[in-house]
Amino acid sequence: MDFTPYAEWQRVLEEAFFSPAWDGHPVVMYMDDGQAASMQRSLNLEVPLAEAVRRVMAVSSTKPYELIERYERIHRSDDRAPAVLPLLACSVIAATRMANDGVRRATNFHSHFSQLLAGREGVLTSAKHQTVAGMWQRLASWQHRWGTYRGICTIPSPADLPQNQARIGFALSQAVLQGTDRQLLPKFFEAVRQHHRTVWPLPGAVLMEYLEKWGQAHSFSPKFLQAVKHPEFRPLVEKILGNFANVWDGSPYFVAQGTPRAELLVSFQNRKLGWLAKLSKPGEPEYELSDAVQMRRLGETGYYALDGLKLPDDRSLRTGIQLAGHGIVLGRPASSLVVLRQNTDLDCLTSVDRFVPGEQHMLLAAPEAQRDVEVVLQRAAAPGIEPKRGRLSWMPEGWSLHHRVVFDDAVTLRQAIRDVQGAMLAVQPAPQYKPYLQGGLPLAPKFNKHLYLVGGEPDLVLPDGATGEALLDGQPPRPPFQARGVPVSLWRRELSAGQHRIQLEGAEVRFITAEEAPAVADPERIAGFRHSGTQVDAFATTKDQDTGLLRGAQLGQVGSGAVPQVAFCRRGAEQTVFVASDGRAWEVAEPVTPTWWERLPETPSDYYFEVELRGCGGWIVQFRRGAWHVDPVNPREPDFSAGPEHRGWAAAVLDAAEGSGDPLWQAYVRRALEVRK
Repeated sequence: MDFTPYAEWQRVLEEAFFSPAWDGHPVVMYMDDGQAASMQRSLNLEVPLAEAVRRVMAVSSTKPYELIERYERIHRSDDRAPAVLPLLACSVIAATRMANDGVRRATNFHSHFSQLLAGREGVLTSAKHQTVAGMWQRLASWQHRWGTYRGICTIPSPADLPQNQARIGFALSQAVLQGTDRQLLPKFFEAVRQHHRTVWPLPGAVLMEYLEKWGQAHSFSPKFLQAVKHPEFRPLVEKILGNFANVWDGSPYFVAQGTPRAELLVSFQNRKLGWLAKLSKPGEPEYELSDAVQMRRLGETGYYALDGLKLPDDRSLRTGIQLAGHGIVLGRPASSLVVLRQNTDLDCLTSVDRFVPGEQHMLLAAPEAQRDVEVVLQRAAAPGIEPKRGRLSWMPEGWSLHHRVVFDDAVTLRQAIRDVQGAMLAVQPAPQYKPYLQGGLPLAPKFNKHLYLVGGEPDLVLPDGATGEALLDGQPPRPPFQARGVPVSLWRRELSAGQHRIQLEGAEVRFITAEEAPAVADPERIAGFRHSGTQVDAFATTKDQDTGLLRGAQLGQVGSGAVPQVAFCRRGAEQTVFVASDGRAWEVAEPVTPTWWERLPETPSDYYFEVELRGCGGWIVQFRRGAWHVDPVNPREPDFSAGPEHRGWAAAVLDAAEGSGDPLWQAYVRRALEVRK
């Protein structure tokens, strides 16, 4: 089977719709017959899109997409979009044909899809389309994992689709808004807000009413206006308009794809509101923006301080902000609601796009949004947490404050938000497209990342729209999984040691449990953290009762080989490097506090984290609070001949040359100078 034409289309579609050039921009994977032909000509593709997909399908089989699924599994990578884009693009083409065919019913998607890929109707039926719906969900899940870096996802969650569009609604959602239409949306939103001076963003249903009145005057495409009026397409158009309104930055000017966008965040620290900017990928140290505003990068982070921008007030929060500079646009959506959460990188509260169930939030609400916020808090806030309001000097005039707000149940929260609509729609929890495992106590991630301690099993998170009908190790679970937005605690079910399998609505999740970690001999290598090239990840730790310091969890036998040595590193350093006596050096990543800590009898300290070493000694080098600090870990005299392969080691040592007066450390500095010569 020749997948070459299919692979070429996969590459060009990923570049066209999911490249980093879409960072911060909503992505609609619109594809019709004309655009597919134009793309083929402009990119010199030999085989047309539909033909490339037909060649790798078994259209007469009960599983017509089996080869594509196999190809996707083989080429699966977190860095690349799932290898299903050509097939999904064909499903969008079929959706665009639905409104302009004089023979078949406008709503008969499957006849168009079958005609496109099988050459006749009745072959690719609704019964076979569940596989394609699953591909859409995998694509959406992958895009959400990248945040906004691969574009803001506009693929709806299963729970947002009407019952009669449960399988085809994903393609329909991408087929109604052409590129020319989306370029008009900022001007349309500006006109609506001028007439509707209340809460923003407005729900899609309200925007639809304005669109019906002004759509022709705004020169929206005929296909888009047909979808607006069609009773079966209308709910999807409402969702799309609502999604675009949620991220509109208040400017009537369209920002073209490819223009880097910085996100403007509201911060709260030292009892006052301020601004921060964030780039999802490395940028310049400084940017000059319009209105004499300057962005200055904070250390080596992706965050920027802003000079010359007036502190947040009622007007700037309600109307949104857009500032342009050389090669960058800075923006914040207009909103009557600001949601803030603790930012561990900056140790302060910063604004976020969505609620995260189980996390603590602070809410600032404009007068027109206060009633909606109160209703949602009453219906969905976690029991035992009393929402509080206050009016303080740092707050915008007329706004209300709610702090320490936690929502444990994502399903209840979503339903409460949908009932009130308004500004709350923009901050719904992120959609979930497939079941997955989170938390738990991993035994040996280096050996098997799905291996957990018995009694420390992970939690199961169900996708949106899940019914809860599932099999656990081939049997219905007792008690059944609750089809709600709360993770299922598998560790409460007293599962025996061994392999476990969860089957849920066509998806499968597997994991293994054991009483102790396998004893794996690994002499003469760094242990306790993964290492690849020059990067390593330290492992999470627990509190030692005798010393009060942090110690690693005891996970069975250490195994043969060198005796492990433990080094304690202060948290909060801007950089941590281990330089060994033999001329090697690794950057050490500070571990995130694991979710299973809450199950320990005592809350562990988070002042230090632990790094375990085998077969080598050296120095822990950290840059903290503007100064280098050097701590010994059984170092020896440097025992290697200086060569060009040790330049990375030498750079790390010389950066921290003044960090210690220890004579042995100064021997390392002298050897580093020899390497540099």
